[in-house]
Parts: sequence; C-alpha cells; structure tokens
Amino acid sequence: MAHEIVLPGFERNDDRGLFREIINSGEWRAINWAKMRPGATLGNHYHKKTVMFFYLVNGSANVRTVNVNTGLRDEFELRKGQGVFFHPFESHIITFVVESEVLMLKSLRFDPADPDIVHYPV
Repeated sequence: MAHEIVLPGFERNDDRGLFREIINSGEWRAINWAKMRPGATLGNHYHKKTVMFFYLVNGSANVRTVNVNTGLRDEFELRKGQGVFFHPFESHIITFVVESEVLMLKSLRFDPADPDIVHYPV
C-alpha cells in the first residue's frame, strides 16, 4: 500500500504573485488549517467513513499508516507543497519534523455526536 504523494496540478508565479491549484478532485465538507510544532503528532486513529486529503503548506512531516483490515503498512516523508489521501480504515500518524503549516480537507464534517474517529495506534 504505497501512498501516492500528490503535487499541485497547476502553479502560476508571475508579477502578481504565486497561485497554486493544490487539488482538483473530490467533494469536501470541511477544510481545516493548523500550524504544528516540531515533534507534535496528529492521528493514531482511522475513520470509517471519512476521506481526508492532507496537504503540507510549509515544513516537513513523517507519516506512517496501517490499513486496519489488511495490516498493510506504509511510511514516508511529506515536504512543503506535497499532499496525500487517507482513506477509510487507514490508521495514520503524522509527526512534524519542523514547525509546519497544514491544510486538511475532509469529505465529512466533524459531528460530536458521531465523530467517525477510532483510536488505533500505528
């Protein structure tokens, strides 16, 4: 289960500034932004229904995943300007190497009554 690292599909850098199309697929119900400290982690859980796209605006992070149904594992580094999809039943942990800024697009909104988060250490 090797994850495909997703790069922006289009980028324009001219006298007006930088414009980057990060992703051009999927239907997203929530967009989250975070600024994470070195050594901080996100995850150690999976979602039963939610698809997530994780994009590193700045910084770098180490990512580990395990499919809870098949046991297949993956480990890789994300760098500035790279993204990755996390699919249902794929537990993930993201550890930030340096201060990092991230965007997370989620196919479902967070619902406290039905959080769709299952703790599962990678």
